[in-house]
Amino acid sequence: MSKCELCGCEAVRQENVDEIFHVQDRYLLVEQIPAMVCRQCGEKTFSAETAESIRLILHDHRKPSRSVALEVFAFWPEQKLAS
Repeated sequence: MSKCELCGCEAVRQENVDEIFHVQDRYLLVEQIPAMVCRQCGEKTFSAETAESIRLILHDHRKPSRSVALEVFAFWPEQKLAS
């Protein structure tokens, strides 16, 4: 039985997930990645083979399947919401 590497929970399930990676000042989305996902904390774990496949996708200068716009927000902890 699989176990979450983060919280130790044994309730993990196989899912296909989407993940955004930051590579050389670019944000790249990889969709439908097979992963083990913890039902308790949501931690995603990839097999070594999957991690290598992701690395090749991101670094082999392949043409992406499609492009999407990404909105970016800055988070400034010192700024507080007006009361």
